[in-house]
Amino acid sequence: MSFRSLFYTDCREGQGLLGRAGPQFQAVSPGTTPEMMAVVQRTALYEPPTDATPTADHPPSLVHVHDSCYVTARGVHLDGGDGDQFTHALVTTDPRHYGAVRPAQLWGASWWSERPADGTECAAVPAEPETGPLRAEALRDWVRDRPDGESWLVAVHSAVERVTEPDAPRVVFVGADADEVVRWIAAATLLLPQDRALRVGFRVFANSPEYSRHEVLALHPDRAGQLADPEQASGFAVFNLATGRRTEVEPRASALHWVPRFLAAEPSAVVEAIELAHRFAGGQLPGEGDRLAAGSLLLDEEVTEDSALPLADWIATRPPSSTVEEREAVLDAVLAATPGVPALSRLAEASAGGRVRLALLRAETEAIVRGDRHEVRGPLPEPTWTPDEAEEAVAVVEAAVGEVPAERMDALLRTAARFGVEPRPDADAERRFASWWVEHPDAPAEPESWPGRDRLLAALRDELARRLEGPAGPHVREAVRRHWWPLLVPLLADPFELVDALVASAAVQAGGEPRRAAIAAFRDRLRAAERAGCGDAAWDALFDRARPEMAEIADFFAAIPSTDVSESLAQKAIEALPQSTVSGQYLDVLRKLVHHLGKHESARGLWKEDGDLRSWLSGFRRAPESAVASELAGISEQVLDARAPQVLSALLEADPGVAAAVVVDGGETLQQMLARVLPELWDDEEQPEQWRDRAVALAFAAAWSDGCPDAVRATFDKALERWARGHPQPDHRRVSRVLRRVDADRREAWHDWLRELPREKPKTERVRGAARWLFGRRDDR
Repeated sequence: MSFRSLFYTDCREGQGLLGRAGPQFQAVSPGTTPEMMAVVQRTALYEPPTDATPTADHPPSLVHVHDSCYVTARGVHLDGGDGDQFTHALVTTDPRHYGAVRPAQLWGASWWSERPADGTECAAVPAEPETGPLRAEALRDWVRDRPDGESWLVAVHSAVERVTEPDAPRVVFVGADADEVVRWIAAATLLLPQDRALRVGFRVFANSPEYSRHEVLALHPDRAGQLADPEQASGFAVFNLATGRRTEVEPRASALHWVPRFLAAEPSAVVEAIELAHRFAGGQLPGEGDRLAAGSLLLDEEVTEDSALPLADWIATRPPSSTVEEREAVLDAVLAATPGVPALSRLAEASAGGRVRLALLRAETEAIVRGDRHEVRGPLPEPTWTPDEAEEAVAVVEAAVGEVPAERMDALLRTAARFGVEPRPDADAERRFASWWVEHPDAPAEPESWPGRDRLLAALRDELARRLEGPAGPHVREAVRRHWWPLLVPLLADPFELVDALVASAAVQAGGEPRRAAIAAFRDRLRAAERAGCGDAAWDALFDRARPEMAEIADFFAAIPSTDVSESLAQKAIEALPQSTVSGQYLDVLRKLVHHLGKHESARGLWKEDGDLRSWLSGFRRAPESAVASELAGISEQVLDARAPQVLSALLEADPGVAAAVVVDGGETLQQMLARVLPELWDDEEQPEQWRDRAVALAFAAAWSDGCPDAVRATFDKALERWARGHPQPDHRRVSRVLRRVDADRREAWHDWLRELPREKPKTERVRGAARWLFGRRDDR
């Protein structure tokens, strides 16, 4: 762990490594390579002023450069003796050899050599060399004592930090005192992380800036030319120490951050913080959060309102080069400062930690109670409260509920929901809010987001009910119909209550899901009615402004016991029924209203037919062979169509032969109904295959019968032909097997009919021909 040491001067014969007289390396330490010597010779040798002769005009020089290796060299002019100048250079390929020392700090070190070695080998210089007088504390004190020292260091550091970036201007110091120049360079590079500081090359002094490759140069005022004028020095950032003038340099964020701390705090601790911030940045330029985090950890800096958010963002982004312990320590500092909502929100968005959420919850609720402008943010990650944290969170919200003005209750509750916190009931606060809310119906509110939503809506309902009974009743009634009803539909329970009746009426009138929800709520109440007249009250509330649909009437009466159907309720329902087509639901309602039909002869007739049909179906299912099919001839088309699903189901479930007999003997009305519904069934792929096959067989049996009218037969023929042409022979054979269970004649007729299908004839002629053929087949038999 040491630097290679190299001496260069004008040697006598046999004095240097080349063995001849002239400028050359006089001595080097072991391990020095030709590449190292080449870099030193090319970039770091002492340059005496070209126009100077007095000894006083030959000040020592300091050079640093990074090429394939790191070189720091000090040169002096020799007064007589063995040559005109002597350069002592340190070389290493390992930047760790510098430790925390910046190259410019080595200016006044005591170990520099100024005379040749006795032989061609010299001693190496240990790593982390002593700096001499330019320690961090001394540099801090020196800058403090300079006129306008802080602003100069900000400018110098900003310019020096920029020099390693593409197209950045080089830095020129103009001054006669090398020590002053070196101090500025040392102070500026102390505020850079070490690996960047070592890449800043400099030369104090330089003869020809245009030929020098160093990023930072020092020029004597007598030799600076136009570079002495900052306004004339294009491509350079000039700091004229002789005149006090300098180029205007845009301050870098790092300079504005670190310079005041360097001058006010322990400078060695600031240097360590700069290195730590650099580590946090992962080799990139440190950001504000990196710098603040390093200051919090190493400088014990308190978190302020301005620093809280950048630190929160730093914690949330979890820099890969930071440790968990470091992030936790910074988090402790942030939370101890009681930061505002923005910083805590950023922390909570990135972490489900309970203590962060508690701090944010407390800050947000306090802001809402105070009346600060507050925007409820989006949902947080799934909470991970411990039991104690969860209880504390509830306590925080409950305390705020008791204090918050009513107009800010919505924001408070939505904030509680965001944190997954539901406060325990507070009846006084709920009543206070409900009273205010009723008086401010247009106030923005999002009840669907509230914890304990139903309690608050119940309080609203109670407040509206109370006011409906007062002098403002008409106004409140209109407000319920116009504004409040959508919120109260989920609470519907009692049709005798005016507020519930108003809500239900408005919901039914609105239609859609509110209508369905209102009807369902009162229907459920009907099933457990404990008060006489519940059916009338529910009907009046639901349908006072909107006519009921058939399905709604059916559902309503399905829920109410027949003994609870009053005469008045029955008449209301009967008045609604004529507007609906007769259906199964229609007939079911008539069964409930049978004792109240009175003078409604048509309705009573439908009820009687329906009873006869249901009785016949019941007997058919019990004993199919005993059922008299001709009894169906007295059933009207309306009733048969309404009960078509039940009739069809009974026929398809019965033995095919028995079912075919019913179809043949049941009359024209039954056959007409079947001509409509059987094709629909066999085209329905969701129906069982067995039922589809039986439907085709029933249709053929009906068409083949003598009693089937021509018009019905033509309908069956058309549908059967379409089915047969659209299905393969395996399907034909399955129907044939069903017809065999009916009788052999129908099965044979089916086969003959299928053979006739390929003969293409005009449609009308095919129908007539099929009819003649069917009749002819029957006559032959």
